[in-house]
Amino acid sequence: MKNIRLPQKTLLTLAAIAATTLAVMACGGGDDASEPAGPAAPQPPAAPSTAEQVAARTAYFGAENVDATTGEIRKDLVIMSWMSNTTYAAAINGRVVLLDASLLRRETTAGRTPTTLAQVVALMPSYIIVGKAAPGHADLAADVAFRTRATLIGAQEHCDAIEADARRQQNWGGAAKLLTCTAVVPQDQPGGQAVNVLSVPDLNACVRAVKHTDASTATADPVLAPDSFDYGQGSDGRDLTLWPLGTAASDGVSTTGAADGPSVLYHFSLGAGRSFGLVWNDRAGSLREEAPAVATLLRGLPKTDVHVGSVDVGNTATNGLRDAALYVQAVEPKIFFPAGHDAASQRKSAYNVGELMKRALEFSMANVGVNRMPEVRLNFDPTDYIKPHYMTFDPAAAGWQQQGDRPSSTSCN
Repeated sequence: MKNIRLPQKTLLTLAAIAATTLAVMACGGGDDASEPAGPAAPQPPAAPSTAEQVAARTAYFGAENVDATTGEIRKDLVIMSWMSNTTYAAAINGRVVLLDASLLRRETTAGRTPTTLAQVVALMPSYIIVGKAAPGHADLAADVAFRTRATLIGAQEHCDAIEADARRQQNWGGAAKLLTCTAVVPQDQPGGQAVNVLSVPDLNACVRAVKHTDASTATADPVLAPDSFDYGQGSDGRDLTLWPLGTAASDGVSTTGAADGPSVLYHFSLGAGRSFGLVWNDRAGSLREEAPAVATLLRGLPKTDVHVGSVDVGNTATNGLRDAALYVQAVEPKIFFPAGHDAASQRKSAYNVGELMKRALEFSMANVGVNRMPEVRLNFDPTDYIKPHYMTFDPAAAGWQQQGDRPSSTSCN
């Protein structure tokens, strides 16, 4: 019996050995009885109550779209709420999906950004799609994923960074992973190498992911008319009076993800007999100089009806919003929602410069030669935060099918 350790210099009789063996067996001992048990992995707290879930989903997706008793969301619509910067909550096939997970100027109670971490958790998302695992994009991802058991989808580097965030937040150094993450983009994949494909059956969706770039070239484009834009101009000076500063959150929920980590653009094709394409990218780089292969891949994506894309580009002084316009040119959406303009302006202590940004974007789209000019729909901060009605779409509507569209895709074939 290898688990019986005789004291040194002590001779035991066969009877004593038998007695000891019986005692060990009676206490449930076995081959592993002498191995110390390791600490159990941290477990998520109890889920928010049904009432809390109903309240959060109603705020984010509209009372007319949420069952007041169960919190179930209509499956026939795609409903989106802008949470700030490039973070959106979406309801797809009745499931809650977070596109990034961050809140600008997060406070202990709902303030200028009219939501809280607790309300985001109460949405009980099924998925968190990560465009970039960096501050401003993935601050809440680890905490929300841990507390709701949502599945993360991103690059392998995103999975690693957010798992590290969860371990830090939960003070866990054990072997067991705390989060579930699907790496749709492999580790160290070069930007523009491939369109990576993932089927997500419970969303009735095919997700296509393209690793792109957020690097900016600060040299003026030699083949375009001169262009520049300043996110600090035209600020509404009443902002801090209308929305005074509250108490900043100090709960330690944040990300240590690297700002130089990969950026991923996503295309969602909705199936189940429908043909609706949605693109979301939370960063925008200089495709012309930094990643021409990415532009080629984007031009090969299936039909896109709605594009939610970052206009927070890094070279506005020399090329205006050209880089954001190049994404629109490559994707060819019918409707374009700018994202990230609030973060860009707030970094310069400016507020509500959205209308000026829209005009600058429309000039840049004409400047680069966008052939199919989309309808630009602008959300203003903060009045359009957590307002789903402007971003509710019926994927089965006939208007999404137009002459000259790219081929549709309702599957991952």
